[in-house]
Amino acid sequence: MPWNLAGISIDSAGVIGGTELSPATLRRLGRLQHFTVADFGDVAAPVHDHRRDAHSGLVGHRELVAATETIRGVFGKRLDPDRRLAVLGGCCTLMIGLGAATRDRIGRFGIAYIDGHLDLYDGQSSPSGEGADVPLATMLGHGDPAILEAAGGRSLEPEDVYLLGYRDALQSKGQGSLMPEDFGPDFRHLDTAGIRAEGPAVAGEAVRAHFETRELPFWLFLDVDALDPVVFPATDALVGEGLDWDAVEALAAPLARSPRLLGVVVTCYNPEKDPDGACGRRLARFLEGVMEKNP
Repeated sequence: MPWNLAGISIDSAGVIGGTELSPATLRRLGRLQHFTVADFGDVAAPVHDHRRDAHSGLVGHRELVAATETIRGVFGKRLDPDRRLAVLGGCCTLMIGLGAATRDRIGRFGIAYIDGHLDLYDGQSSPSGEGADVPLATMLGHGDPAILEAAGGRSLEPEDVYLLGYRDALQSKGQGSLMPEDFGPDFRHLDTAGIRAEGPAVAGEAVRAHFETRELPFWLFLDVDALDPVVFPATDALVGEGLDWDAVEALAAPLARSPRLLGVVVTCYNPEKDPDGACGRRLARFLEGVMEKNP
């Protein structure tokens, strides 16, 4: 199954620049077009209002609603059951609209969600109010009503999720975030320590088996803050004690080879924090590796 390529320029911190610059930078630093049949270009989904909405608690609330509608509409047309898609983010807020588009176009789907954070806040419990704190909770139906309406409701069930690599459980619980156990035993999750204990390749095989047993198409999602800041400093939400590239690639490799793979999404790379382009080139090589494993 051949690959298509698309970008989503979004940064939910209410700034101009930041992760908005990631799609264009990754194209420039990598050879991604070499592995793809069609490049759809970038969808602009700006969140430039830095004010935190009093009612929802979210920064740039109206723009987040509009971004969700835009991404859902565009990718509802671009998703092709006969082609995989590499999506260049942008911050992970984009998954709300992309998840909605996937449900609309493909039907039920899963996600292997590799992230240094749980992403299970709502706008009130989030310390920052950024949309990037809430995508997984929102896709599971626990979010701002206006954003959920823009997304057409929930796009995931708890058993459709495999959350991997988080390291903020104590902080999130203290802030009042939802926790994995709040979604019941069908919500699969493994933190960074668990991945190390199990072995990244073994963990990856278990995730692949989870989706393939259920005959569920799934996204491979990577927020780069799953990586340790020493390895990947070019992101805005640094969390210590993260994975190195060898571990991330060993975790992702079985998923990349799955016939159920819908595509790969990378988020939260900030080129403004990568003056020599080293992080961007390494992230592009990761994407190229995924596409090579599942041509």
